[in-house]
Amino acid sequence: MATKVLIIDAVSSLGQAIYQAFESTTLAVLAPVRSALDWTDAAALLAFIQTNDVSIVVNTAGWSEAPTEAQQQELVLTATALGEAARAGSCSVIQLSSYRVFGGENKSSYDEADTPQPISAAGEAFLRAEQVLAASLEHYICLRLSWVLDITGNAIFHRLLQDLTTPGPELVVTHQRRGAPLSAMEVGRVVRAMVQQIFCGAENWGAIHLASGDPCSSAEITEVVAEILARKGALQREWRAEALSVEQLEELGEPDSAVLTVRRCRDNFGYQVKSWRQGLSHLVRIWLERQKENWD
Repeated sequence: MATKVLIIDAVSSLGQAIYQAFESTTLAVLAPVRSALDWTDAAALLAFIQTNDVSIVVNTAGWSEAPTEAQQQELVLTATALGEAARAGSCSVIQLSSYRVFGGENKSSYDEADTPQPISAAGEAFLRAEQVLAASLEHYICLRLSWVLDITGNAIFHRLLQDLTTPGPELVVTHQRRGAPLSAMEVGRVVRAMVQQIFCGAENWGAIHLASGDPCSSAEITEVVAEILARKGALQREWRAEALSVEQLEELGEPDSAVLTVRRCRDNFGYQVKSWRQGLSHLVRIWLERQKENWD
């Protein structure tokens, strides 16, 4: 049986984290750049899958915590091409998705059994990508992520660290938005475990949620990160928590809650739910070291 894994867009921030998670395995992992493989072209994808004997495809193309219009288009176009190619090539697919498919239900947390009702164009794009795969494939996973603590690229957490370590006006955050964050490295480890279990015969398909076990607000994250930075002598900006108006919350264009329950990931894949606080100091230290290297 083929045991090759194709990662679509391993250059993206989340794609890099997933690719790095496979470095300690014996699996053959393929990660072509966009110039070598047009992943919005079903025929090109199918040819690559068949030529390289690919068994599982992990798709991060277009994924972002707050995807731009171009990224939203890439999400849907790649999922559409992948659905067609994976069906013809008899591949399983793990599609990275987001809590943004929810929001219209006005719930404090979301289970895999909840019906998505996105409230933004980004949420609509994530949902459309899920739908085209569901219409094309039987063996697929749409892995919906809560907030991701990513320290690279244009990630929201990276921007928070930049804001707190750069002198400027007081930073305003809120307790009204809640999530259950986890690191990009944790996402990579879970995807790796899923791939390994699929190769061992696991048959757990459909929507699966991934999040930490202790929900928190954006203000709570800011408070903990600011304390870590202060201990390291790197905190340069004051911050405060402030209630936002209904209009301000609507302008954010995302659900008030990004809290996802992880019932299926726990029960079907044995995922051990962790706290977002675990490893946070280490993550901040790595970010600070990288900034120092850039400054030097």
